Amino acid sequence: MTAARPTVLLTGSTGVIGANLLPALAARHDVTALVHRRRPEGATACLQADLSIDGLGLSPRQRSELAAGIDVIVHCGAVTDFAPRDPAAFTNVNADGTRRILELAEEARVPVVLLSSAAAAFEVPGDDLAARSMRAYGRSKRRAEELAAHCSQPVAIVRTALLFAARNAPTPPRHQFPHALFTALLQARPGALPVQPDHWTDILPMETLVDYVTALTEAQLRGDTTAPGLHWVTAGPARLTAADLERACLDFLDESGRPVDGPLLADPTAPQSRARGMARVAQLGFLPPEQPDMPCDLNRLLPTQPTRTDVLQALAHNVRRCAPWEA
Repeated sequence: MTAARPTVLLTGSTGVIGANLLPALAARHDVTALVHRRRPEGATACLQADLSIDGLGLSPRQRSELAAGIDVIVHCGAVTDFAPRDPAAFTNVNADGTRRILELAEEARVPVVLLSSAAAAFEVPGDDLAARSMRAYGRSKRRAEELAAHCSQPVAIVRTALLFAARNAPTPPRHQFPHALFTALLQARPGALPVQPDHWTDILPMETLVDYVTALTEAQLRGDTTAPGLHWVTAGPARLTAADLERACLDFLDESGRPVDGPLLADPTAPQSRARGMARVAQLGFLPPEQPDMPCDLNRLLPTQPTRTDVLQALAHNVRRCAPWEA
C-alpha cells in the first residue's frame, strides 16, 4: 500500500511495550491493531486475530484485505509470563506466532520490526521452575529471530533488556519484572534478595525504547538498507548493580518513615539464602561483574543515549511508584 499517511500493523498493542508504542506510532501513521481480547484506545482500526492459530484466525478475505492495506508490521505480541499456565505457549505464540506474522509480511510484501529480547542471547542455568521457564522464554525468542533471518522481507530485530515504566504511565506494570522486584524489596524484609551487590542487570527507560522503535519503523518504511538486522536496545554501560537497586529502595523507605533494620541483599551462597518466587527470578536475572555490558546500538538512530545518571533517576522514580502500602 502506498499512501501519504502509511499504515502500521501493530501486534501486542495492549501489552507493556505495545501500549507505549501505539500513541507514538499513531502520531505519525494510521495504526491497525491486531487484537486478541482487549481493544486499545488510539488505534485507527482494530482487527481481532490469534497469534496461536495458523492464518492468525482470519478468513481469507480478512487476510487479503489486511495484507493490501498495510505498509509495515511492528510485532510486539508475545507471552512474557515466566510461569504460563501452558508451557507450550512460549513456542506457540513467541516462535510460531512470529512465523505467522512473517508469513503475513511476505504476503503483503512489507518490512517488519520484530520486538525480541536480550533473553534470546542467554541460556539460563538451573532445573527449578523459574529457571526452566526463563530458559523456555529465551529459546522461544531465539527461535523467532532465526525465523526472521529466513524471511523474504526486510526484518529489523530489536533485542531489548528490562524496562522501566514510562514516567506518564498511570500505574507501573507490577506483574512485570523489575517492578514486581521493587515491590517485593519495599516489603522491607532484610535479606530478601540473595544476590551479590556487584552483580548487575540492564534496565532501560521505556521512553528510550519507544523513541528507538519509532525511528526504526520510519527507517523500514523509507527502505533504509541499514535498518534490517539486529538492534540491541539496552542501557549498555549504564547498567545497574544489585547495590544500586538496594540503595534506591532503602532511601525511599527511609524517606517514607519505614527504615529497615539491615540490608535487603543477602549472600546467595549462605545455606539460609535459598531464593524462591520473585527472589529466584531476580537472582537469575543478575549477571556477574566480569560479564561484559550488553551491546548497545542506540546511537544508530538516536542522537543521545541514557547516561548512568539518567538510569539512576528512572530507578528512583519507578521505586517510588511501587510502594506496597497505602499512600
